[in-house]
Amino acid sequence: MLRGAQSHWRLSAAAGVLLASLVAPMSAAAQSYPSGPVKVIVPFGAGGATDILARIFSERLQQGLGQSFTVENRGGAAGQIAAAAVARMPNDGSTVMFTTAAPITIAPLMNEKVNYDPRRDIVPIAVVAVQPVWLVVNAASPLKSAADIVQKAKETPGKLTYGTSGVGTELHLAAEALSRSAGIQMVHVPFRGGGDVITAVMGQQVDFAALSTASIAGALRQGTLRALAVSSPQRMADFPGVPTFAEIGHAKATMLPWWGMMAPAGTPQPVIARLTQELEKATKDDVVRERMKATFVQIDFAGPQEFARRIEAETTLYGDIIRSANIKFGQ
Repeated sequence: MLRGAQSHWRLSAAAGVLLASLVAPMSAAAQSYPSGPVKVIVPFGAGGATDILARIFSERLQQGLGQSFTVENRGGAAGQIAAAAVARMPNDGSTVMFTTAAPITIAPLMNEKVNYDPRRDIVPIAVVAVQPVWLVVNAASPLKSAADIVQKAKETPGKLTYGTSGVGTELHLAAEALSRSAGIQMVHVPFRGGGDVITAVMGQQVDFAALSTASIAGALRQGTLRALAVSSPQRMADFPGVPTFAEIGHAKATMLPWWGMMAPAGTPQPVIARLTQELEKATKDDVVRERMKATFVQIDFAGPQEFARRIEAETTLYGDIIRSANIKFGQ
């Protein structure tokens, strides 16, 4: 018995040494990262919500990791240009992408000619923030509720108009999801940005709009726009009087668009782990939280595994909407 116990102990000790020898290099690699500057690719132009958030988190990563994190904007084709570039960049942690779902779960569903595979070529690091979609009208609009939108659309099929900041955006898909759930037909009017959409709503060029919190929060507080519903699972704390899509009978239209960081496939796992750790710290940082509060964006951290699950779930959700509405890239 004693010899058996000693033998078992030796095997366990050997296994422990082997495990330590495997873990130690990974731990060392994580601690030494980054050894040089890191480029943060943003797939949209400067000044938008994605760019602003990318800069907030890049500054915090720079403080935490001791190397420069430089934001580079590569807008165009709903984020596809940047995503294709990131997919082919060195996978040593020197390049990451701060993005929305647009080039990851939406563009490949709308464009058969997209020249990258988001599942094969790009890997998730962490989600850091979310923001729902709002249905809003001019404060003087006769539409007082989402039920009014549905009723008017049924009374005048194919004539009720709504604006968003682009074809295939989460804003567009949220409105189409509502349309599908309610069994109505509406006319989508895409604009170049949230500001243009708000101008159109205020000028009654469209009946209502689907917009982000960051775009409309000021107008809601000033009373120039009125919110009819929000796509989040729960009511928003800043605007508790606005019902969710689920509360108005359209739970299948519930969605909560995200912002997150990703990297070229093959980026070492210790690097992914280190970035995930630092991003989680950033979401708990008081300065970051205060700056995020000013953008009306919600902090919502999720690591690589949960991020991957969200991408899979959204691919199914958005795919159903895109196919049923026959949305194509370039429309």
